Amino acid sequence: MEYIGWMIFAVVLLVVEIVTPTFFFLWFSIGSFTAGLLAIFDFSLGWQVSVFAITSALLVLFTRPIAKKLSGVSPRKIYVDELKGTRARVIAEINTNKGTGLVRAAGEDWRAKPVEEEKYPVIEKDKYVKIDHVRGTIVYVTPTENNERSIREEE
Repeated sequence: MEYIGWMIFAVVLLVVEIVTPTFFFLWFSIGSFTAGLLAIFDFSLGWQVSVFAITSALLVLFTRPIAKKLSGVSPRKIYVDELKGTRARVIAEINTNKGTGLVRAAGEDWRAKPVEEEKYPVIEKDKYVKIDHVRGTIVYVTPTENNERSIREEE
């Protein structure tokens, strides 16, 4: 009668798969069903658990990448990657000697430093800068030639 436990576990995992937006629990549900089949034929608990683990792992490793490719959903870039190349407004003077500087990009305030500190030791408030890269919580910026508001900038 051990197979009943495996089958209930398989159904529970299947329900979890249905109610969650991920495509992940199905593989464990299939692994549980497979282990339940072994229980029907009186295999030991060790074999059942081993088949559950191996089946689930193989399905995750080999079919999940295929399912992702078929769904056609490409992963969204993380937020900091989206900041690269955008323009921001300096809201507190960027001064390399004092270690100060804040910019507003995409509606958020970020600590800022110039990419070329020797060339741009001070960038005045209300000037526009281009975000070159992000390291930790600091954006590294370059002053822009044109101080008009950018289409990509959001405040």
